[in-house]
Amino acid sequence: MNLLDLLDYVEKNPKDYEKRWKLAKKLYQNKDYSLAVEHLNILVNEWEPHVNVNRFLSAALYRLGKYEESIDVLKKSIERWNNEPGLYEQLGRVLITIGKIEEAQKIYEKLAEIYPDHKWAQTAVTRIQSFLSKKHVRKTPFSFTLTSDFDLLPESICKRCGTENQGYIDRCWKCGEPLSLESTQPELPSTEIQLNPIILLTPEIITLILGLVAISFLSINIFISLKFFLGDYQSTHISLTFWDIYRYELFPARFITSMLLLIISPILIKFGLNIIGLREKIPFNLIILTGLIIASFISLASWLPKPLFLWGLILVPIFSFLVILGTFATSLLKTLNLCLFQIFMLFISTVIIFTAVESHNLKTVLNPFTEIPAVVHFFLTQTIQPPHEIVIKSPDGSPQTKQISFEKTGSYWLDKRANKIALYIYLDNNDTFIFEINKGETKPIIYYKNFSDKWHFSCSINTDDIFTFKISTEHNIPFYVQIQSLFILSPQ
Repeated sequence: MNLLDLLDYVEKNPKDYEKRWKLAKKLYQNKDYSLAVEHLNILVNEWEPHVNVNRFLSAALYRLGKYEESIDVLKKSIERWNNEPGLYEQLGRVLITIGKIEEAQKIYEKLAEIYPDHKWAQTAVTRIQSFLSKKHVRKTPFSFTLTSDFDLLPESICKRCGTENQGYIDRCWKCGEPLSLESTQPELPSTEIQLNPIILLTPEIITLILGLVAISFLSINIFISLKFFLGDYQSTHISLTFWDIYRYELFPARFITSMLLLIISPILIKFGLNIIGLREKIPFNLIILTGLIIASFISLASWLPKPLFLWGLILVPIFSFLVILGTFATSLLKTLNLCLFQIFMLFISTVIIFTAVESHNLKTVLNPFTEIPAVVHFFLTQTIQPPHEIVIKSPDGSPQTKQISFEKTGSYWLDKRANKIALYIYLDNNDTFIFEINKGETKPIIYYKNFSDKWHFSCSINTDDIFTFKISTEHNIPFYVQIQSLFILSPQ
């Protein structure tokens, strides 16, 4: 029977425990550990006592990251089958994997006591004693658990009938099937560690490296933020492009968002680990450091210059994926799922924080679901990218009057953030000139008189009115006026 047939059969014949046992093994082989645990629990509770069922249950729980439950199953099994070497071997392996070295040593000592001729039990005890005697080494999982000559899995389960064979014999006592490693390997409930090479580093060293990286990223962020705040941000600036708005107008929102993401990011990683089923495996200090590194890297990427900004957006998910993979040593699929969840939730958090800060600054309630599409639509539909410009010329120096309106962008937020215009006046020679801006015809916004050959300034406008620009010179000196805005300018 294939797997689907077995599932269907067991559902219709729940008391056929032999078939359920076969189904549980197939589910384990297909790495469907959660469903395998369900059927194995039924077998443990309802079927006749069977050591192999308990071992497979423990192995499946181990694969799900439920180490304490896996250990509990093995300990209870040893109480029933206290002379079964495979249980001791499997328990010792799990204990070493999670760093309970002294407890594992006692298990191997017990195994060596029960079976003095065991082919590697005493070797395991010797190696553990040697490991623990090194005072400079932390008591954490160590490299010999990954070597082939220290395989803690027995080779006594028959592939053909699943019978447990006592001792190290060549053939199954029940069906005569050869018990070579090749024949038994597919059915063994292996607890072999599936790790990449970085796991050979101790958790303390990994934590130290992550801590140094996090401190470096945070220090660079603080330095860049202070440098910008004390320098460019304090200078006079006019936002005539979206990049100007992002760099200057949104600096407070960017800074507050970066600070809050440092708090939110580790929480999201912890939540994501729970979703993908790694609730107990990852130490919380690694979760905190990983979250800080990802959030601070995003903050660093936000400071990239305009030509490199797109590359920063591309590098954020790639960097996050590599950090999570290298730190947590999870499978590629679980790492990808966790990374996608983390990036998506950080994006949602960023939008919410930005919106809240901007709503506070502009003293209104902004809706990101309408504002973001409106801003994107405005810039995508521009045939000429901002700044837009109108020129007023007077070759003979005669007074000029021009009525101009500023078209709405479709985004209330952008209309408020881009409401400054830049004005430049150039005269052929020094002369007294008068520059006047009125809202409509008679309500003055600016009235400026000066003696110079050039002048520039900025003023705030809105998109609801028509503005009248008046320029004249005392001695009819030719002049040239340049008006720039992010808005589209429409002469009236």
